[in-house]
Amino acid sequence: MQNKKGMILVFVLLMSSVIILTGTVLLSTTVMNYKMKKLNSKVKHVFYTSEAVMEEAYLISLGFIENALTYANGKDDSDFKDAYIDFLKGNCMDIVPSNSLTEVLKDKSSYIVYKDSCYKIDAKLTEKCDSFQLEIISTYSENSIDKKLKFICTLDNLNDKSKDSLIHINPKDLIHMIDWKVER
Repeated sequence: MQNKKGMILVFVLLMSSVIILTGTVLLSTTVMNYKMKKLNSKVKHVFYTSEAVMEEAYLISLGFIENALTYANGKDDSDFKDAYIDFLKGNCMDIVPSNSLTEVLKDKSSYIVYKDSCYKIDAKLTEKCDSFQLEIISTYSENSIDKKLKFICTLDNLNDKSKDSLIHINPKDLIHMIDWKVER
């Protein structure tokens, strides 16, 4: 009889150990799953916020090109293309302040989304023989999660267009996307 009581006690202890071990594994797995979902949520937030800044930079570029066309339309036919290019580069002597497209894109006050100190926008305008290449890089860092997006496009420099053909042109017709990617 004494032997059976000991066997029952050992069996109860073994079953309790198995139940406690199983509960610990399940709890550990649940906590790890929660942490991964939370991290995934943060990564998505950082990505989509960085993308929102990039899209806003694109819209600011469209508005800037529209202003450049308006400015150039006020000039003579012979000065039209040069006025447009000078406006993009920020070389207009009759406008104060004369900001270039890259200066406007880097200015935080131009943005609605881009007010946080976690953001960084960099823009570079490179003149090619028949166009300009605009490269915009949006970087967002939060909770040691960094996301960098790069947008590269070309801007028409109006070499083969007359002033009359550009009176009612949409600025979207002057920007041509080359690449939109996540930088590592």
